[in-house]
Amino acid sequence: MASDKEFMMERFRRYYSKNHPYIPTMFKNREFGFMFFDRSFVQRHMAFTSDDALYSFLQTQVPSHSYHSTAYYQYPGAATMEDKQWIGADLIFDLDADHIPGAELMSYDEMLARIKIEVLRLVDDFLLGDLGFDESHLRIVFSGGRGYHIHVSDERVARLKSHERREIVDYIAGNNLNMDWVFPTKTVNITEIKGRVQESRVRCIPPGGSGGWKGKMRIGIAWLIEEMRSLDVKDLRTRLPYLNTYSETLVNGMLKDLYEKRGERSGSDMLLEKNIFDCFTSKRHEDIFLGLLENEVIPRFRCEIDEPVTADIKRLIRLPGSLHGKSGLRVVPMEREDLDDFNPLLDAVPDTYTDREIEIFLKHKVDITIRGKRITGEGICRVPEYAAMFLIGRREATLEFVESLE
Repeated sequence: MASDKEFMMERFRRYYSKNHPYIPTMFKNREFGFMFFDRSFVQRHMAFTSDDALYSFLQTQVPSHSYHSTAYYQYPGAATMEDKQWIGADLIFDLDADHIPGAELMSYDEMLARIKIEVLRLVDDFLLGDLGFDESHLRIVFSGGRGYHIHVSDERVARLKSHERREIVDYIAGNNLNMDWVFPTKTVNITEIKGRVQESRVRCIPPGGSGGWKGKMRIGIAWLIEEMRSLDVKDLRTRLPYLNTYSETLVNGMLKDLYEKRGERSGSDMLLEKNIFDCFTSKRHEDIFLGLLENEVIPRFRCEIDEPVTADIKRLIRLPGSLHGKSGLRVVPMEREDLDDFNPLLDAVPDTYTDREIEIFLKHKVDITIRGKRITGEGICRVPEYAAMFLIGRREATLEFVESLE
């Protein structure tokens, strides 16, 4: 076995000898699965009859990754999914930095800070807000890697099937949001000319205090108006790429309709007072504004979740309190009140990792602060054991090159 794996496995063994993982609800009805440092296969279709049996397994087998099923089964240890006899499942959300645009250009701590914004939006705006879950039914879990998991254990959603969970996903992600539903039209005038009846119609804006996506889009209108107020077309095209679809003449026409004074007020001043789109002199100008709401505003309110995870009713998810084999960090369960100040590179570093310095080979330049200590360098250097665990786990460092020189 390679020395990097031996190094990590020994520290994992030390951790599991002193720490117990979080035991999920309906523990005896969960399937468990594991990956290992010293074995190439995944071991799953396991069930435990007691907490102690799980603790003993972790201490003796020392898995690199530990999982439990989001579902609960009548026979969780059965060898086939059909024989397990599905009872229900938690509602799970997976937020990973992989889904953030531009994540490949971010440092590890920058990615974690950015994904936390998505977690806060999901929890506060959607789960506790629009969907009305009680905070006692939510458990937020730092994955130990590059994101967070949200576990919702509520009997109202436990027996939802995949297609029903997909509808929840679509709502949170703002998928296929119908703009004609958000901004319906109403008749404001009917005229008859030479025996022909003509209707004048106008789009309505959801009133203040509206909930759900109607309320979010009303807020989005206010944001968009302020975002565009003082920028020229060139800057707007950079800030709001959707505008590149239209000519400068049309964009300027829309902006003139919004911001040019008509007496004491401008069109934008009146939009959210009258709750109607009546400031646009051309339907094309109105269409540009609606397109901005659809293409630039919705993404600012939606959540970047891993959609297939939520729809999957037989998923394995990381066991809270276990260790992540590709970072050495703890999978940390927490309450909502803990999330704001949670710092993964401080709070998820196990206490069992020591300050003893280890000589490692850094494969590229590293600049990261972990457990309050800034680690910088390249090539052969000495770092505390806790930093070595993180860097070796992420394949940014190795012991093997150092050993080859000895």
